Amino acid sequence: MKATAQVKTKLAFLSGDLILLALSLLLGNMIRYSGELISLADKGVAIFLCLTVYPLCLYLTRAYELQPEASSAENLRRPLLGWLTATAVVSVFFYFAPVYRFARGVFAFANLLYVPFLTLWRLWYFLRLRDRSLSILLMGNPSAMELVRPLIREFSPSSKVQIWFPDTAGTPVPFEPNGVHDTTENFDLLVLAGHSLDAPTLRKAAMIRLQGVPVWNLTRTFSEFSERLPARYVDERWLATAEGFPSITEQSFLVLKRALDVTLALAGLLVSIPVLIVSAIAIKLHDGSAIIYSQERVGARGKPFRIHKLRTMIQQAEEDSGPVWASPDDRRITPVGRWLRRLRIDEIPQMWNVLKGEMSFVGPRPERPVFVEELQRKYALYSLRHLVRPGITGWAQIRCPYAANEEDNLLKLEYDLYYVQNASLLFDLRIVLKTFSIVISAWGSR
Repeated sequence: MKATAQVKTKLAFLSGDLILLALSLLLGNMIRYSGELISLADKGVAIFLCLTVYPLCLYLTRAYELQPEASSAENLRRPLLGWLTATAVVSVFFYFAPVYRFARGVFAFANLLYVPFLTLWRLWYFLRLRDRSLSILLMGNPSAMELVRPLIREFSPSSKVQIWFPDTAGTPVPFEPNGVHDTTENFDLLVLAGHSLDAPTLRKAAMIRLQGVPVWNLTRTFSEFSERLPARYVDERWLATAEGFPSITEQSFLVLKRALDVTLALAGLLVSIPVLIVSAIAIKLHDGSAIIYSQERVGARGKPFRIHKLRTMIQQAEEDSGPVWASPDDRRITPVGRWLRRLRIDEIPQMWNVLKGEMSFVGPRPERPVFVEELQRKYALYSLRHLVRPGITGWAQIRCPYAANEEDNLLKLEYDLYYVQNASLLFDLRIVLKTFSIVISAWGSR
C-alpha cells in the first residue's frame, strides 16, 4: 500500500465529511426557515467550530483509518462514535456560549441530516476499498516472512502477495494458490523482512525501489498494518536509529501530559465518589473483607510502587498457586468483582497513584516484579516499557485486555513498544476515547 495512496484516501474521507457537514448545516438552516435560504454569515464561529470539532473527533475515534477488511458494522461504528462525541462537545459549547449558537432547531436538523449522509458516504467508500486489491512482494528471511504473511491476510485480505527467494533465479513464488500473477506486474509495495539479508535479496530490493516501489522493513510493516512492533525483531540496532520516542525526548510533551493527568485524576475522583461508595458497600456485603487491594508493581525507570484497586478477587487468592496471570474467566474473581472489572470500576483508585506521580492515565500496564524479571529475560527491549509512567489504560490494554499466557504477553509488549515510540497527546486522547467506548459498550451489553 503506497503511503501516498493512504494520504489521498484520508484526505478524501476528510473532504467528503466536511462537504457533507457543510451541506447538512445549509439544509438544516433551510428546513428551520421553511425552505427560505437565510444567510449564515453571522454564524462564523459556530460554523468554524463544527468544521473543526467534527473532523477532530472522527480522527480521534479512528474513523479515518484504512480498514477495508473490517466488517461494515465496525467501519460505521467509528464514525458514528466520532459524530456522537463531536455533537456532545459542540452542544456543551453552545450551552455555555449561547451567543454563538445557531438559531433554534438548525443544529438539530443538521445533525439529523448528517447522520445518514455520513453513514451512506462511509459505507460506499469502504465498499470501494474492500474491492481494491494490492500487489505486494515479500522478500527476506523465511522466519520473518512467516510473521508478515498472517499480518497481511488479516489487515489486507484482498491483496495479492508473492514471495521471492534468491535461489529461484529471481522468479517470485506465490505462497497462496490465488496469489499467482505475472512477474512483470508493477508491485504496490515491497516488504523486506528480517535481519542480515543476503546480497542477492538486497540487490533485488534496491532495483525494485529504484523503480519507484515503496519498501517497508519488518517494523514499518507491523506499524502500518497493525500499529504494533515485532518484539522478537526489534533490538539495540533498531533502537539506535529508530525515530520517535517523544516520551523521553520532548519536555513539552511530558509537562502537558502530567498537567492533564493531574487534572483528569482530580476530576475523575470527584465524579466517581458515588460509584466508589456503592462499590465499596457491594464488596463489603459480599464477603466482609477488605475493600481496597494493594500490590507492588514496577513503575517508570523500574522503580517499584504499590498500586491500589478495588478488590475483585477472593482473599488470599494466590495462597496455594503463587503468582499467576489473571484471565477473563479466573475462578478467583468474585461475582461483585466480575462486574467491577467488566465496567473498569476497580481501576478508579489508581487515580490516587496518578496524583502521586507513580502512574499516568495512559501508558503500559504496570506488572509485578516477578513477572517483569521473567519477561525481561525473554525479550531484549522489554524494559523500554519503563521509559514512561505506567497507565490506568493503554494501547495494549484496549487491544488485548488480558494476558493469560506467553503469546498474549508478547502481543501486549508489541503494542506497548509501539505506544512508547509513538506517544503523543492525540494518541492518548484516542486511547481514552476508545476506553470510554469499551466501558459504554460494557454498560450497554447488560
